[in-house]
Amino acid sequence: MWIGIALGSYTFMPLLLSIPGGALIDRIGARRMIWTFGSLVVCVSLLYPVMPWLIALVILQMIVGLSVSMAWISTQALIGQRMKGETLYAGRLAFATRIGSVLGPPAIGAAWDYLGAWGAFGFVSLWTSGMLLGISLLPKSAKEIATPPERPRLGDFRPKLSSYTDAFKLLSLPPILLVVVVAILRQSGQGIQSSFYVVYLESINFSGTLIGTLLSGFLLAGAFGSLVAAPLAKAFNRYWVMIAAVALSIVCIAITPLMGTYVLLMVAIMCRGLAIGTIQPLMLNIVSKSADANNQGKAVGLRASANRLAMTIMPIIMGVSVEFWGLENAFMMVGSVLLVLLFIVAIKVSRLTHFSSQ
Repeated sequence: MWIGIALGSYTFMPLLLSIPGGALIDRIGARRMIWTFGSLVVCVSLLYPVMPWLIALVILQMIVGLSVSMAWISTQALIGQRMKGETLYAGRLAFATRIGSVLGPPAIGAAWDYLGAWGAFGFVSLWTSGMLLGISLLPKSAKEIATPPERPRLGDFRPKLSSYTDAFKLLSLPPILLVVVVAILRQSGQGIQSSFYVVYLESINFSGTLIGTLLSGFLLAGAFGSLVAAPLAKAFNRYWVMIAAVALSIVCIAITPLMGTYVLLMVAIMCRGLAIGTIQPLMLNIVSKSADANNQGKAVGLRASANRLAMTIMPIIMGVSVEFWGLENAFMMVGSVLLVLLFIVAIKVSRLTHFSSQ
């Protein structure tokens, strides 16, 4: 139970503070936020071996979860501020993120096996310091040179009503509203994959190695999917590419029980990875293009909150569905509902002239 609480606490603070954090990014600058929270991860990671108590673990998880989330939101905001949300650069960011997800866990596992807890958490600290090196090499913008941003203070992280109201006002912009709704549907599929997908694979007697290989295939396909987002956005309407990719990602997780062999499961999960990888740069591009320079952080924080909300409630919905319809039927039932909701969104988009020429 406590391990579950500790793992869940990693996402608790980002769910609450993504929007206030986004507002803070707009005020003090993405560069300073990345440096502040990256430094926090570098230092706090080394406390895990020193504080091997459950309560301490929960607190450390909350700090690291918030720090990683804020650094990630800041990085996305930086893409919007410095690179105008261009799909090419957003795709490269998504590619690098997924490659890191593939390389990081085996490297940390090897460090744990050969060097113990200090080696594993020391590797995390060293790995994160690479981000600090990168941000230190980034030239300051003209705005930062003219008006150096404020230093963050502890009180800045208190949730403020104004941060939420300013962020929710952005939903009046049709592209941002579309991205938030699509993000919820996309992450709902991810919520199924991160919970009952593995449960299903275990129920049909797949080994941990085979399951891990499937997930690695998903991540690798997602990395390369991120690189094709820019060419697709140039060739077709970016909104329809995003909606089509979300539909494909939902279908590929919903049909899991119909895939009778390991090869078919690998094909389905890699197709899903390609779709998920394509979606993220398009979302970054649409949000960055729709929000002005003073609202990049809030816009990204709004989308991040939608992601966290979906990841929190979907495993619960899936669990209830399994209780009523059984494990295999739940995949198709929940997937069908998500596709119907996406179809309604698509009809709405087709009726708005704002989306027809972009």
